Amino acid sequence: MRNYRATLGVVFLTAACLSAPAVAQNYNLNPTYGTYNLQSGFLPDPQTISVVAGGQNNVSNATGGQCRGYAASAPDVRIHFTGGSFNQINFSATSSADTTLIVNDPNGTWFCDDDSGNGLDPLLELTPISGQYDIWVGTYGQSTAQAVLSVSELPYGSPPVAPGGPNYNLTPTYGTYNLRSGFLPDPQTIQVVAGGSNDVSTMTNSQCRGYAASAPDVRINFTGGSFSEINFSAMSNADTTLIVNDPNGNWHCDDDSGSGLNPLIELTPMSGQYDIWVGTYGRNTAPATLAVSELPYGSGSVSAPPPPPRSGPDFSLNPAFGTYTLRSGFTPDPFEVRVVAGGSNSASDWSNGQCAGFVADAPDVRLHFQGGSFPELYFSAGSNSDTTLVINDPNGNWHCDDDSGNEGLNPLLRMAPVTGQYDIWVGTYGSSTAEAVLSISELYSR
Repeated sequence: MRNYRATLGVVFLTAACLSAPAVAQNYNLNPTYGTYNLQSGFLPDPQTISVVAGGQNNVSNATGGQCRGYAASAPDVRIHFTGGSFNQINFSATSSADTTLIVNDPNGTWFCDDDSGNGLDPLLELTPISGQYDIWVGTYGQSTAQAVLSVSELPYGSPPVAPGGPNYNLTPTYGTYNLRSGFLPDPQTIQVVAGGSNDVSTMTNSQCRGYAASAPDVRINFTGGSFSEINFSAMSNADTTLIVNDPNGNWHCDDDSGSGLNPLIELTPMSGQYDIWVGTYGRNTAPATLAVSELPYGSGSVSAPPPPPRSGPDFSLNPAFGTYTLRSGFTPDPFEVRVVAGGSNSASDWSNGQCAGFVADAPDVRLHFQGGSFPELYFSAGSNSDTTLVINDPNGNWHCDDDSGNEGLNPLLRMAPVTGQYDIWVGTYGSSTAEAVLSISELYSR
């Protein structure tokens, strides 16, 4: 969008030339006092930057009367901002002089103010948009003056929030965990000490309650798949709260939605980084267990405790019958691997009813595949027994089939090829095991 914006000097060239031969505000120039990257929830809030306000350009002439005062050609400050759950972003300036403020937002819209702040100080309160903000601090007269620019997500005049509050830039106290959809065991549980010295309501626009530490207790780097939710809960003998900052920078908080006085946050899963704090309603600390799950909390009832860890197919285990690398156009086609189908795990129990049959814990076969020009990839199994097929694809999605293949009771899965790792289980419809042949093909025909 920036490439299509004209500078103020071009848009109002006639007015500017009639008034004075000045160079107008130009966001293509490097900012004089720095470029800053801010993500919603930044600390401290406000962020403050010292500048020299004013310049040689009469911004009123350049903007057709929209703005007042005099400012420099180059922006004083540039902000690259990533939005989140806060519903405003404020720009203000303080100075002993009469200052003005000019902001060009990520959509290329100009905003100006003279005296909406305290006394003769300017204030602009905007709906936040992720992207680049270019900011000029001007003076009402032609003189220059020392000034402080402030950027905040809090209502103007709110007390500042120091960096002692929850801060996702800090290293998590109880570890960073990488989870891929379909992780086992489910739930994943982590022992923490809940609570801290920070009143979380002060830095979440009063959305959250309780007291938490500065650093996250736990960080989860999550890769989503076919499950429709991810939930975070905590169990403790104390009254705990839960604060989660999701991959989009949004804050989520809960006090008592779990069992008893325990918190629960149920989210639509997104791939990315989740920072998690387990707080306490009071200022005390207490041992607690954080649980992360893709299964419905309490089997659909928030009044029940989290379900016990599930067992079942686990793609973190070594495959029983080998790891193979295939590139599109491989020969021979089909590629075949002899396996023993079946196992002790009910595929239905861990897949929310998506899959039928019984499979082993470890994958039977792991395939590293590099795609090419063929439009489909086929997985099938042949056996004298009634077999099923379970596959976790490179995106973490689960695929299952029972009887779609040839000869009645054999499975077939066909999918658009994705480059990456496929973990494959050949199961049996009953709990017995059986000899089987897994086939992988780009040319399968019924």
